[in-house]
Amino acid sequence: MRSAPTLTLARPVPPLALPVLAVATLTAIVGVAVAVAIAPNAWAVDIERNLRAAEALRAGSFGTVEGYLYTPLAAVLTIPLTLIPAGVAIWGWLAARLALVLAGVRRETAGWAIGDRWAAALAAVMFVPTLHDLMLGNVSLVMTAAVALVLWVRDRWWAGIALGLVLATVPKPQLLPIFVWMLVFRRRSLVGALGTAAIATGIGVLWLGVDRYLTFVDAVLHAPYLGTPMYGNLGLTGLLPGFVVPLGALTIAATAIGFWRGEAAGFICAVGAGILLAPYTMAYSAVPLLLAIRPLSRVAPRATFVLALTGSLGVLVFLPLWIGAVMAVALGVPRLRWARAE
Repeated sequence: MRSAPTLTLARPVPPLALPVLAVATLTAIVGVAVAVAIAPNAWAVDIERNLRAAEALRAGSFGTVEGYLYTPLAAVLTIPLTLIPAGVAIWGWLAARLALVLAGVRRETAGWAIGDRWAAALAAVMFVPTLHDLMLGNVSLVMTAAVALVLWVRDRWWAGIALGLVLATVPKPQLLPIFVWMLVFRRRSLVGALGTAAIATGIGVLWLGVDRYLTFVDAVLHAPYLGTPMYGNLGLTGLLPGFVVPLGALTIAATAIGFWRGEAAGFICAVGAGILLAPYTMAYSAVPLLLAIRPLSRVAPRATFVLALTGSLGVLVFLPLWIGAVMAVALGVPRLRWARAE
């Protein structure tokens, strides 16, 4: 596995058309219903907040935008978008992230029939977490693309540069288990990611000043909704606050077993653990699980079909249970079968 360039086999396995069509159809139906329901309150909320934070930074009042938890460097990088009409910025940001999704699907469905590839693209776009990110103008798709780069290429320091930039601008707690996975399976990429994050943060501090970074840290530490059960929090702290400690310990133990199972199983469990253990988890937080479909389908195709078919509904009904099912399938595959698939 150390010498293999990716987690996928050299010869792609074409899917059966009917299962792919079934997943795409059900996911699209649920996605349309969710989009109609949340559009009035969700459309462009995050990107508009980011634009306001960038404008506040330009005005010398960084830290005054409620709910903005990204670094001052992220606000700086958003400033160019404030120089064009807001509508253009919003739609341009949506188009850029949609392109990332389609590029990922194109890569993961290489060798499939054209109809199946279009169906897979529809399913990926209409998957509720993806749709949620696209509508809000969030950054989870960008974060997922950076993680995918680490996952799909050889273990090289430059493979972690994009993830390092993500860490320096939009540090999300759900990345922590992925960094642990990188420590075990992608050490050079981890060095590249942490080195890039350190350099970018250092530049940000020197450029923007320590005070702005202290303001950012204070905003994160005193965010009213982090770590508290409230509407919209789909993680353990929101849905099962009384069982966070035992279920958190179980999640960590399961992830450790996943690491022992192998690189792919460890990655799937690390992604799941990050979502479950994050202090605040929204639907878009589950976007990285799209990266689990290809490796999981190679060792457990029937179970993967069921998980994909129920994905959007699982996120909406009870996210921890669905993620637990994903991790359970990964752990249920014998270590030797994982090794053969990788």
